Amino acid sequence: MAIENSTTKRSFLEFLPVSLFGGVMGLTGLCFSWRLAYKLWQVPPQIGEGIGVIAILSFLLLTITYIFKLLRFGNIVRTEFDHPVSVSFFATFIISLLLLPGIIKPYYPFFAFAIWLLGAILMFFFALHVIRKWLDNQQQPENAMPAWILPVVGTLDVPIVGSSFDFHGAREICFIFFAIGIIFTIILLPVIFSRLTFQAQLPVALQPTMLILTGPFALAFSAYSNLHGSQDLVSTIFFYFNIFLLFILGSKIAHIPKACPFRATWWSVSFPLVAITISVFRYHDHRPDIPHTVFAALMLVGSTIVIGYLLCQTLYRIVTDSFDS
Repeated sequence: MAIENSTTKRSFLEFLPVSLFGGVMGLTGLCFSWRLAYKLWQVPPQIGEGIGVIAILSFLLLTITYIFKLLRFGNIVRTEFDHPVSVSFFATFIISLLLLPGIIKPYYPFFAFAIWLLGAILMFFFALHVIRKWLDNQQQPENAMPAWILPVVGTLDVPIVGSSFDFHGAREICFIFFAIGIIFTIILLPVIFSRLTFQAQLPVALQPTMLILTGPFALAFSAYSNLHGSQDLVSTIFFYFNIFLLFILGSKIAHIPKACPFRATWWSVSFPLVAITISVFRYHDHRPDIPHTVFAALMLVGSTIVIGYLLCQTLYRIVTDSFDS
């Protein structure tokens, strides 16, 4: 979908993609990454906190704007929600609710917990709805896109921030969602890889979204390490398998500057990148040697450059009124 300049000007709201909340996810993860860089290398803490402020403001602006879209173009939103592929991108809004408390927690812990709990409740019912939809309706093989993993990624996001809360029951909630997420990751990845292997290749414009497939194991590593309290054989398996996936799929990022026009769905590559970056920093705590230090630095710089590029492209497309979802 694209907004075109014509004699009949159509509203930007009509084409506002919910997948833009993937930008909030990426910015939030980048904030976490720079906070870890501050702990390791004493970089200026204002970098991470500044990115966190941008993430919060972006979420508020997008939420208000999308509410206007829902009120004015509710039929379009319902159509997107009923679509077997685009429905998965609604998870980006809920995941944002699960991650933003990590920015807020050092300043307002109770408020952060309330937002996180709301996100956890929404994610449970959203995952339930999507999985039931898949089971109750025959799916076409070509619908098994990388975006299908987003509702599963959402459940694995619950322990990322939630495991740090001391409120009663928070830890048990984290275990529930970790169990759901890790098992459905094992079930869904073969389905999606089968589609990518035996069906027609994704269009060039959608190739970058394949990086979404690296998200679950990066989150599984961080969530497992948080819940277990240390890194062991299982977490190491999660970590290195995910690094192997990064080597397989990371080259897809190169399609972003080649493909035209710019698509909001490309923001879906931002959070997997920062999720891997965070996992590298945390694995560095377990093995603080030179290779892992260099790898952490490269991932931090690389993810910052990619997210910066996506942010500039997004702002440019909004200003020029030419956006593709």
